[in-house]
Formats: sequence, structure tokens, C-alpha cells
Amino acid sequence: MAQATTTAVDRPTGPTPEPRGPGSDPAPGAGHAFRTDINGLRAVAVLAVVVYHAGIAVPGGFTGVDVFYVISGYLISSLLLREVGRSGTVDLVQFWTRRMRRLVPALALVVSVTLIACVLLLSPLVWGRLAWHGAASMLFVSNLLFPYQGQNYFSDSVTPSPYLHTWSLGIEEQFYIFWPLLILLAVALARRTRRVPARRMLQILFAGTFVVSLAASVWLTDAAPDWAFYILPTRAWEFAGAALVATLPWERLAGRTRLRPRLLRALLGTAGIALLALSFVVVRETDPFPGTIALLPVGGALLVLAAGSVPASGTWVDRVLDLPVLQRIGDVSYSWYLWHWPFVVLTTAAVQDDAIWIKVLASVAALGAAAATYRWVENPIRFSPALRSWRRTVAVTAVIGLAVGALSVGTRVATGAVLEREPYASAVAAGAEPKPYGCTEITETTSGTDVCMLGDVKADTTVLLLGDSHTMMWVPAFDAAAADTGLRLAVRWRHGCPAAEINVQQPAERGSCGGFQAESLRVVDDLRPDAVVVSQAQIYANRMQHADGTLMTEDEVRAAWTSANDALFAHLTAVTPDVVAVKDNPQLDVDPLECLTRPWPGLGDCSMTRAEAEESNGELPGISAGIWKKYGVTTWDGVWSETCDADRCGVGDTSHPVYRDFHHLSVDYVLTQVPAVEKMLRAAASRAAVSRSASVSDNG
Repeated sequence: MAQATTTAVDRPTGPTPEPRGPGSDPAPGAGHAFRTDINGLRAVAVLAVVVYHAGIAVPGGFTGVDVFYVISGYLISSLLLREVGRSGTVDLVQFWTRRMRRLVPALALVVSVTLIACVLLLSPLVWGRLAWHGAASMLFVSNLLFPYQGQNYFSDSVTPSPYLHTWSLGIEEQFYIFWPLLILLAVALARRTRRVPARRMLQILFAGTFVVSLAASVWLTDAAPDWAFYILPTRAWEFAGAALVATLPWERLAGRTRLRPRLLRALLGTAGIALLALSFVVVRETDPFPGTIALLPVGGALLVLAAGSVPASGTWVDRVLDLPVLQRIGDVSYSWYLWHWPFVVLTTAAVQDDAIWIKVLASVAALGAAAATYRWVENPIRFSPALRSWRRTVAVTAVIGLAVGALSVGTRVATGAVLEREPYASAVAAGAEPKPYGCTEITETTSGTDVCMLGDVKADTTVLLLGDSHTMMWVPAFDAAAADTGLRLAVRWRHGCPAAEINVQQPAERGSCGGFQAESLRVVDDLRPDAVVVSQAQIYANRMQHADGTLMTEDEVRAAWTSANDALFAHLTAVTPDVVAVKDNPQLDVDPLECLTRPWPGLGDCSMTRAEAEESNGELPGISAGIWKKYGVTTWDGVWSETCDADRCGVGDTSHPVYRDFHHLSVDYVLTQVPAVEKMLRAAASRAAVSRSASVSDNG
């Protein structure tokens, strides 16, 4: 059994082995021995992330990245502290060039191969965007680009960026830039004051960083969750906590406890593994993260590292982490982390199927690519005697960076040329955000609300079109149909706000939906339209929230949707003679335009089965249908009768795409539906006339 703070193994040969994990560094410890507990912990971390991305039931697997941060904070701080102890300073140039040799070659390979694969497998519509993502990844700033572009890590994006996972490397590299400077600052302060030893000054700065960064994390996770997730200031406490563990005199601390060192080591390790397991199982995508809940994975990793620092023989935790399979995975963890996400994204996009078994196979294939990269790229370059000179390292890194940059720029230029040709030009036009639709006139209601009027604005019969962006997408067809039919069309809509009075999570710039919803009911009361057509999306389940901003549970979502829609349609049917509800179109599991314009469309079908389409919006459509039936609301099938048969629902073709994104219809398609809308409006107006006539007769 190995003693002291390390577990020595004779597997690594040659130069002192550096850590194998996204952005880690040489292991500390007595004699710089290789710590298999840390290598095993790397394996646990990367397995958690890979399993999570494969869709297997490990909801908190994404917290494996936080485990990597703790490992990096511990190893880097230990390395720098040893150097300060030997020389009284840190050789920044040597430190940073070691990082270049460690990180850049494998990353450059993955970025380049991934971009080439994107060009071969994905639509030209995304080439340019992904070229920027690749370049940002090489510059270690993708963690700043993604929140700037509004790309939420947990978003159900139809085709996520194959570079999305590189955000964590951006944080790591930024940590490498600032951390040695912080340590040099602490050393300089200690020398200047001469009252506080350097190690104590370091502990003060590490503790201060921990407190300030954790406080910033909690605050920003609430105020700007996307930025909080991606940036170093809200993650620095994870590195700082590990640095504190690295500065503690574990042999002395163990001697002061009443516990035997081996028992202390076992208790710390067991508690750490328990916290890690808890974080992988309990933490959810919907939890405010990082924030305080990140203390679970961070605390677990810190305890495992602390356990390995206690001078005692190994425990069951050491034996598990020392398992050969975990050691081999730990060796290739950096490369596996780099390869696994592009493999998953590109494989599922190519075959248009994100089944778990496909993602598992892709992840296993990525492990093979990782092993090859570790064997023929990582180690040969990292340990090359020719690159021991920092000047050569900088030169080689610059050449690699320029080569990847040229590939990215070339892809951007090629994209511009390709998108000018058909069918891509038409697809770009179809996918463009529709321009604001003007009003023929604005009418002010008796309660003081301006309402947009379209169609035949002089007509006596009024139809109100009410809802969210799924109302707006229909406006061109309803305007033309109302004009042809001799109806006045009043339009009331707001992006991201259902007609029913439900509190929905919205970007800050949009404001809440409450005012719009209450005002809409007043408009109904003021206008007393002959008919109301409600067209609202049925995809709000993941965004419905309480007044305090916390997301609703599934049971709460069902109850709130039922209550709000019951109240809405009870009000509408009491005020207006006829109410029509548009059956919401399917929510696609592919980006339709990207799918239709792929270089190899035969790899997968862009359509979906009828059963999948009916289930694509979850439980809300079924609840809505029950309420419509309860109040005698007429249902209009919208796109269903046009794009679906008994077996499948299509998305059109490159010349006539039905959708402009995964749940909005294209303007061109909507305009082809003017006759169908006319028919529906005539029927609604006719029913309204009959209802009003019957009401007059009853009153007379």
C-alpha cells in the first residue's frame, strides 16, 4: 500500500506524467508521484459527462465538469506552490507554454476534424456559424461567445453546436492565465508585509476568492443564468476551494484528530463519493446552476482529494479509483471529453435520430478516437524534447492556430458563396425572421387599448385573432382571407405569451406576459367580436413558472394550464358567439431547413411519424382539447390536414418548406393556406350570425 499523500504506480514512464483531464496539470505530492486516486476521479468525471450527453438517466452528469475544475485547481495550485517553494517565484513563460503543449494539439485536431465533418454532413446553412464556434474554441473564448449568442447549455436546440462543450476549456485556460498571477501577488504581498508567511497569504487570497466568487455565482445565477453558467468569475471558487485543500498540512491535521489516519482517510473518501453520487442523481438541468447547488459536486471532489492527502494506507475508495478500467479512462479523459460531443452531435444529426443507443455507440466510437489521439498526438507532442524550448512551443502553437484559423475563415468564405445558390438561397429566405406585419389601421378600444386592424376594416363583422407567435405566423393568410371574405380582422398577439393567463419564463427585455393577457380579455369585452380565433403554442411546459420565478413541477404545469385555459375559454364563449381554436402544429425534432438542405439527405428522413407528431408538444394539447370540447369550441386543424397523412407528417421540400424553424410555419407556406383560412372564417362568421339571430329571437 502506498503511503503519505500519493499512490505511486510504475505504469507511467518517461517524463513526469501530467494529468489526463480537460486542462489539468502535473500531480503534486511527495516526490511528484503519480496519484491514481486523482486519475480515477478524472475517469468518474468524464464518465458522468459522457453518460449525461448520451441521454442515460444520470440527470446531474453535467456536474462532472465541476469535478474537473476541482482537480485542476488542486493540481495547478500544488504545482505552482512547489515552484514558489523552490525558487520563490513562478516562471510564467514556462508555465504557460507547458499548457500550450498540453492542450492545443489535441484541441486543434478535434476542432479541425469536426469542422470538416460538419461541412460533409450538415447543411451549408450552419457552416458559417460553426466555423466561428471552432475558431472561438481554439482561442479559448467559446465560453464568452455562447452566452453572448444566447445559447443556453441546456437548451433543447434541434442541432446543438458540436463545439458547445468547449466552453469548459475556455474557463480552464482563463484560469491558467490568472491563477499564477494571483499566486505571485500573494508572494509579493507576503514579502512586502514581512508579517504574514507566503503560505498564509496564499490561503487568505484563496479563501477570499472562494467567498467572493461563490457570492457572485449565487447572485448572477439568479440575475443572468446563462452568463453565470459560462464565465470564470462565477466558477473561480471551485478552483480556489481546491487550492485551499492543496495548501493544508494534512499530515499535521491528521495527527491532531482523535481518529486514526486510515479511518479519517476512509471517512473523507466515503463522504466525497457519496456527495458526488448525490450530485449526479439529484441535480437537474432546471436547478439554478452553478449557485449553491454546485457545492454538492465541488464538495464531493474536494473530500476525495483531501482523503488522498491524508498519510495512511489505501481504503476502499482508493481501490475503486485504482481499478484498471478507470485508470485507462483517466489517461484518455481529456481527449475523450474533446471527441465525445462532436461524435454525438454529428452522428445524431446525420441520421436524424437521437435514440440513446445511437448516442451510446457514438460515445464509444469517440473513446476509440480518444485513445488514438492520446497515443499519437497528446503524448508525442507534450513530451517532445524538441519542444522543451518555450520559443519553439510558441512557434508551433502559432502555426497550429493559424492553420485552424485558415480553415475556419475558408469555411466562412465558402459558406457565403454556397448560400447565394439555390436551393440554399431560398432556404435562407424561408428561415429569416419575418418582418413586422403592418396594420391597415389602429383602433382604440373603450378601455384605451390600441388594436391592430386588418382585412376589410370597414366591414360590420369582426373576427379577433388572439395568441402568441403562433398567431403572428398566421397573420398574412388571415389578412388576405379576411379581406377576400369581407371581414374585419382584429389581431392581438405577443411573442412568447400564451393567450391564457399563465406566467411564462421570458427574456428580461420582453417583460412579463401578465399585462398582455389581462389586457387581451378587456379587448374582447370592448370589441365584442363576432368570432374569436385562438392560436397559441402548446410548448410552454418547460417555461411555466410561479410568481417568484421558480419553475413549476409537472403536476403544477398540468393544473395551471388547465385552470388558465378553462378561465380563458369560459370568458370567450360567454362574450362572443363563436370561438375557434387552432390545433397547434407539431414541434419538430429536427431543424427542417437544415435537414432539407443537407449534402446527404438520404441519411435520415426529415418527416416524423403521425404518432410522434401528436406527442411532440407533450401533454398540453390533450388538456386543451378537453377544454375546447367542454365549452363547445370549434377546432381548426391548420397544418395537420395539409401536411400529415395517417402515418407521417412532412416538412415540405427545399422549394416549398412548410416550416421556418422547428415550430414556426414559413410565410410562403402560410400564404398557400389562404383558401383554407377563408373557408374556416366563413364558417365561423356564419355560425356567429346564426347564434346572434337565435339570441335576438330568444330575447324578443
